Amino acid sequence: MVRELFNSIASRYDLANRLISLDLDCCWRRKTCEEALKALPPAGKIKVLDVACGTGDMLRCLRKKLGEKGISGDFYGLDCSENMLEVAKKKVPFAKLVPGFAEKIPFDDGSFDLITVAFGVRNFSDRKRAIKELYRVLKPGGVLAVLEFSRNPSVLGKLAWFYTERVVPLVGGLITGNKKAYTYLVESIGKFPHPEELAREFESAGFSTLKLRWFFPRIAFLLLLRKGR
Repeated sequence: MVRELFNSIASRYDLANRLISLDLDCCWRRKTCEEALKALPPAGKIKVLDVACGTGDMLRCLRKKLGEKGISGDFYGLDCSENMLEVAKKKVPFAKLVPGFAEKIPFDDGSFDLITVAFGVRNFSDRKRAIKELYRVLKPGGVLAVLEFSRNPSVLGKLAWFYTERVVPLVGGLITGNKKAYTYLVESIGKFPHPEELAREFESAGFSTLKLRWFFPRIAFLLLLRKGR
């Protein structure tokens, strides 16, 4: 179901994201990349995987930020939507893009120094299994950066949730022609664990939490983790 939804909106997904978020999604990705790279040990070259890579926005951001630090990288993207990957091929020709699911990541144990997942954990059909897979393919001491949506009890968070619940399905539907996809988005956020609960799920699999940070306007958050204690 999720694959079909994303296949149906792939061609206008980026436009919808920019308009709905008022371009904040780019800011959230940029800050996520910066925080993730701060947590990595010094290196001249690293291997990076973006899970649920969509149209390649996170991969493009990672490459830019690594370049600013003088670090080269081998970039990989994994996504279940063939249409999203087709868009990504044009945006991130430097990356190796692979179709697949987080519940069965097609890479060897300990393959990556850094893994990112931007707005994808909510879509995992089996979150527990996917977390184990993320742990498996990350190198010991490697960093996992999860950027996600959740409801925040603050005043600003409640206002952001009101906008998300009432406005996002309407605007997303108008732009992409698929209101159902953005209704699903809202429903998935409403059912998603709070960041602290999510952190405990990752910790149960062997990760240690490095940072939990909310981004303005307190609807998106970063959970930064390391493989190992």
